[in-house]
Formats: sequence, C-alpha cells, structure tokens
Amino acid sequence: MASNWQQKIPTTSAYWMNRVLYDVHHQDSHLRRYKADPDVYMADIPLAPSLKAAIRDNDIGAMYLAGVNPYLLRAHCLGLHISEKLFVESLKAIDGKTPAGVQHG
Repeated sequence: MASNWQQKIPTTSAYWMNRVLYDVHHQDSHLRRYKADPDVYMADIPLAPSLKAAIRDNDIGAMYLAGVNPYLLRAHCLGLHISEKLFVESLKAIDGKTPAGVQHG
C-alpha cells in the first residue's frame, strides 16, 4: 500500500486538510455547512484548489496521499455515509501512486 507520509514531516497542506475533516465532524453545525456547500465552507482555508477539490469530491486516495490522517479520513467517510467498500477500494487503487509534486523523504 502506498504511504500517506510521503515527506519527512507532515506538510502545512496536510494540517489544513486534517483540520477541515476534524472540524466538519467534530464542531457543531460544521457538517451541515459543509454539506450545504463545501466550496463556500472551505473558501478561507489556505489550501490549493486541487486539495480542496479532493475533499469536496471525496477523493479518498488523493486525501490519503496528501497526508490526511487515516482515522480522520475514515471518520469523514462514516460521517458522509461513504461505504466501507468504496473506502477500501479507493485506498487499494492508490497502491504505488505518488501525488504530483510530492517528493519522497
């Protein structure tokens, strides 16, 4: 399986992606706001558009490779009722892939 820790230390982008997923599923009203319009919800988050799109589109593999904590990623899938089958298939599909621009540490 491909590792989501592609760099020596987690990146600022990984922090913000983790923060979004944590807040959406742990802060009152955030899930409702996120579901209403993920782009508006993330408008002020300092992430590249491609990483915001990965969150918005529930691109599990891209989020994992970008450094999202696996426990937060799983909680995100549970909170959005993404099936375990899809979750596992998405992770299996990334085997051997490295996200563009990421250098191995």
